[in-house]
Amino acid sequence: MKVFMKLFTGMFLVFILTGCIGEDYDVGVPTAHLHVESFTPSVQLTEANINWGASSEDVHQTIEDIQKFGLSQDEIKIFANEQATVEFEENEENGGDIWTDPEIQILVALLKDKQRTKLEINDFSEFRFPTNKGRYVLVVEFISEKGSAQYVGNVLIQ
Repeated sequence: MKVFMKLFTGMFLVFILTGCIGEDYDVGVPTAHLHVESFTPSVQLTEANINWGASSEDVHQTIEDIQKFGLSQDEIKIFANEQATVEFEENEENGGDIWTDPEIQILVALLKDKQRTKLEINDFSEFRFPTNKGRYVLVVEFISEKGSAQYVGNVLIQ
């Protein structure tokens, strides 16, 4: 009986470990969320231009007029010179891990009247909105080895 239990336990552990090794950890397009000091909870930004290739999904989406598309989104009110954070969440459908890519780049900019203003972002994905008031399109770009994803938001700086 002891031999049978040891054999059964050993086979059970082998099957469990084999299942973990064979699991697909490929990642789909992440979602982008904007966290701002003046409001809670975060706001999910809208996907715009996507060029993402992974074995679990292959997504290609192009928006011709990014400024027009951004301004058509729900308004996000921000105070001038307010600090914000952009956070990316994994695609929950396939359980992928976007943070294993050491070459991830995150770019943040504001568009107004076809003029692009790059915002400085630190290693913690924090940035500060400018003091210039007005309506802008917030553009956030996430670039990894799987591809690129662009997100937009309609921002009113007060």
